[in-house]
Amino acid sequence: MLLDNNTEKVIHLAQMVDDLNGIDKIRLAIHIFESLGFTTNYDIQRILKLLKELLEIIEPNSKNKIINFSKYKNLLSISAKYMELSIEEKQKFSVELLFNIFQYDFKNEEINTIINQELNVY
Repeated sequence: MLLDNNTEKVIHLAQMVDDLNGIDKIRLAIHIFESLGFTTNYDIQRILKLLKELLEIIEPNSKNKIINFSKYKNLLSISAKYMELSIEEKQKFSVELLFNIFQYDFKNEEINTIINQELNVY
């Protein structure tokens, strides 16, 4: 956890994200950041571009596919719980999600390097 003052809902969702594999974390982040209903201090378009580049490295055909969340029950569940959060909780969870991706070891030197250089969470 990056933030100290998270609510139980945010902590629970962050723990659910911890259990995801790397590609699912990226899919979830893309889904959430494409549908943000609030403003952040982050350059969301730059983050989305970076996440999509990472997804394409992991799954080369991803650019030509539409992600159907019904195939990913765990992502669907997290996304539904995310919708129940207040705006402040959504902001905090978004930071935690990016931090979780930043900390994750993708077992791919190229991806880890890109994340360390480009995904500035702090």
